[in-house]
Amino acid sequence: MRTAFLLLFLFTLSVHSQNISVDNNRDFEKALQFYKSHKYSDALSLFKLIESRKENNSKLTASSLFICKILQEQKKYSESESALKSFLEKYPTSRYLEEANTLLINNYIQQQKYLSAFNNLINLLNESNSVVYKNENKNLAEKIALYYLKSSDIGKTLEQYENEKIEPFLILLEGKLLLQENDKLNAGKKFSEITSNFISSEEYLEALNLKKNIRSTQNDESVPAVGVLISLTDSNDREIISALEVLEGMKFAFHKYNSTNTDKIGLIVKDIKRNNELTNQFASEFIENGNIRCILGPIFSDDVRAALKEIDRSDICLISPTATDDDLIQLSENFFQANPSLTSRGKTIAQYLYFVENKRNLAVLNSIDGYSPLLAASFIKEFEKLGGTINAKETYKSKSFDLSEQISRISVLSNVIEGIYAPISDASDAGAILSQMVQNGLNVNLYGNQDWFLGKGFESSSTLSNRLTFDSDYFIDYNDPELKDFSTDFKKVTGLEVNRNVLYGYDTAKYLLTVIRNINPTRKNIRYKMESGISVNGFHNNISFSSQRNNKYTNIIRYKDGIFELVEKYRSND
Repeated sequence: MRTAFLLLFLFTLSVHSQNISVDNNRDFEKALQFYKSHKYSDALSLFKLIESRKENNSKLTASSLFICKILQEQKKYSESESALKSFLEKYPTSRYLEEANTLLINNYIQQQKYLSAFNNLINLLNESNSVVYKNENKNLAEKIALYYLKSSDIGKTLEQYENEKIEPFLILLEGKLLLQENDKLNAGKKFSEITSNFISSEEYLEALNLKKNIRSTQNDESVPAVGVLISLTDSNDREIISALEVLEGMKFAFHKYNSTNTDKIGLIVKDIKRNNELTNQFASEFIENGNIRCILGPIFSDDVRAALKEIDRSDICLISPTATDDDLIQLSENFFQANPSLTSRGKTIAQYLYFVENKRNLAVLNSIDGYSPLLAASFIKEFEKLGGTINAKETYKSKSFDLSEQISRISVLSNVIEGIYAPISDASDAGAILSQMVQNGLNVNLYGNQDWFLGKGFESSSTLSNRLTFDSDYFIDYNDPELKDFSTDFKKVTGLEVNRNVLYGYDTAKYLLTVIRNINPTRKNIRYKMESGISVNGFHNNISFSSQRNNKYTNIIRYKDGIFELVEKYRSND
């Protein structure tokens, strides 16, 4: 009796297991058809159901991998990344391991996590014994490194693989990137390290040839270069995204120039890490290097201030694409400010209103906080110097949202004034000003600074907001056919989208390269040509330096019917 019961139980269990297996096979084939037909949601649901069946499931790992694939097809990269990492952890001996790793690397690339993709490839190369797989991954790792990484990135990775079989490959890549950065001295040291310590490595012959090429050009003093001082990371090694974007713009300008000109210009980049000592060190190196004819950067005013302490003792010029502090120009005659200083902005819009819009009587309303008082003072001084009259000067505390008294006093003069200059230092003040003007029935032209870009309340006071004009150091017309072509080319080369920071870097580098073109690019000749007032059109703004070495151009923007439009790129008088 017991024997019969046991046989029946085993038979039932066997039938149950077979049924589960049949279900899994049937569902897997159905899910596969959904996947091939691009019905990803249906396929995902079915693969997840199969994955949930843990017993007697020969389709478990395959279903798990298809889940990762589908999430990637749906561009759910973060979810796909997590699923792939989980797969690799759960199934380290799976026959799908290579495919899962390839998917993860592609996932990183899609998310523009290039360093993660590179490090993953290096880890695979170090562990793999497959010759074919190794060659494919080496080619991909090299492309990622040379297109998207810096020599310092490779250096950090190299620290983790000392005395490993991948070490000579990493040293070779670091050397190649140093060459791209025009640091031939350190590049040569890297290639020498391979030829001395890794004679039997696959990288030996290439390193030997690269070292010979460096020696043949090492004494060529006619090859000019531009140095870049820029804080790409902070003191804690955290990346500064805005700086990286500015640098990409600069690099792309040099890429375009060198691809169309026989006389090449090198670019040497130094990460100063928001550190004064590093800034002084690299600035000093640039001064002593006769091949470096000019310096781009830094992008932060305090970094510029530190650099100028070294630069001022030399004959080399430094151009910052973004620094705006007013005292920088006074610190050194070698400094050129591509982004107009705050004082010059107040002065420029005063000239625009006087000469272009023919305004003679204005009121000024500014907060007592931030840079608003500086803009107001500069504006008033220039407008009155030109012959205009400021009929009222009113101030307020930013974010107070109660401007009734100030607007009331200006309203009394509504028949006299032709507009109000209202520079704001906090975007929230824009709505308060517009609202109070509506309440007082004060319907006059309104002028301001680029913080009005971020203002609110335009919808509730459309009549007034249609009378708003302000200056800005940037305006990007994404409908411009030339910018569209540029954006396509830029993304093709860098994998990045064009934004304001990219254009700050690109336009400034383009200006310098235009200056260098068709002259003997000595340090003095570059200075003379910039001081001549040469103008170069840019996407975010044009650039031309005044006798005070400040950019003469600013964008005049008008808000009209719900959109911001460019009136003109206005060039100020000295």
